[in-house]
Amino acid sequence: MENEVKSRSIDYVWHFTKIENVDSILANGLIPRATLEAQGAAVAFNDQYRMDGQKTANCLSISHPNYKMFYSLRRQNSSQAWVVVAFKPEILWLKDCAFCHENAASNNVTAIPIQNRKGVAAFLRMFDPVAGKPDRATLKLPDACPTNPQAEILVFDTIEPQYIEGVITPDKQTEQDLKARHLNFDFLYHRAFYSARLDHEHW
Repeated sequence: MENEVKSRSIDYVWHFTKIENVDSILANGLIPRATLEAQGAAVAFNDQYRMDGQKTANCLSISHPNYKMFYSLRRQNSSQAWVVVAFKPEILWLKDCAFCHENAASNNVTAIPIQNRKGVAAFLRMFDPVAGKPDRATLKLPDACPTNPQAEILVFDTIEPQYIEGVITPDKQTEQDLKARHLNFDFLYHRAFYSARLDHEHW
């Protein structure tokens, strides 16, 4: 797995979250929802339900956030602020991961047993051509990008703070505010991660 991830030059794995959760994530890591609920933790969950049925896992994306889901959630409450957390790609081979070639809640994915979504073959399937869509060359996708923009990683473990590379903020003021509070982490205002992928017209 490590060789496959490195051969694709995957630099980051992404997770978007409400800004209220940033302090906790930077202090304690990204913790699966089931654990947080069992602890009675005060967390602003992204949505009310986990339609993929995998509350014991954290949801992340490779190379670019799942912009379709991210946009939908942001539209529900335009006053809610969000950040995008970047994690080191090592989690893909050091943690217990399942690889979903499209949205983890889709029928096509939930029909596949979790064990069959793990391992190198499942990882590579994320980069296969998608029926009815242009090939990867036409989509101009770099090797690091899964073919389907809603492809997801389920990580069945806490992702500790040492795996956090930094946080992307929606505006410069948020970047500066977070920098002042968390001196050991990097923050960057970057609108691209709040936008669609360049091949969005095909999806």
